[in-house]
Amino acid sequence: MMAPQPRRGVTRGYVRGLIAACLVVAVALLVAVWGFTSLLGSASPVQTESVPRWLAPVLVVIALVALATTMWQQALALLRGRVHPAWTTMFVGSLLAYLVWCLGGTLGGLHIEETWLSVYAWVLVPIWFVSCLAFWAVLVRRVYTELPPPRWPWERDEPSE
Repeated sequence: MMAPQPRRGVTRGYVRGLIAACLVVAVALLVAVWGFTSLLGSASPVQTESVPRWLAPVLVVIALVALATTMWQQALALLRGRVHPAWTTMFVGSLLAYLVWCLGGTLGGLHIEETWLSVYAWVLVPIWFVSCLAFWAVLVRRVYTELPPPRWPWERDEPSE
């Protein structure tokens, strides 16, 4: 049930809050997938001992900044009237996370097996893409549909049977 024009105004604060929530989801997915991968492969994302311990978190934070920028661009496109997902923006933003990890890791002294050939780097792309898609889905629902905000069962006005 898509309305032809935006039905509700969305503030910058709402978009920032939604971006923050989607970044938390991206980090949670990243920790879960990397942890599971580490458990299965008995290896950590960074194995080179000469690399500083702060390199991996810094690279992930830079990739998260790129993700937030991608989401902001999506929000601008959506609020300007684009109803369909910006697939190219989502895909390029996801590939940017991979490039940040690989280029930053290479510059930081990681081996090629920990950067370009690493499963830890590869999983960044689908995680970032899913996070972008979730951001778009929530924002498009908020702006272009007549649906009320979702509520928990105990928040509903009608009596439960």
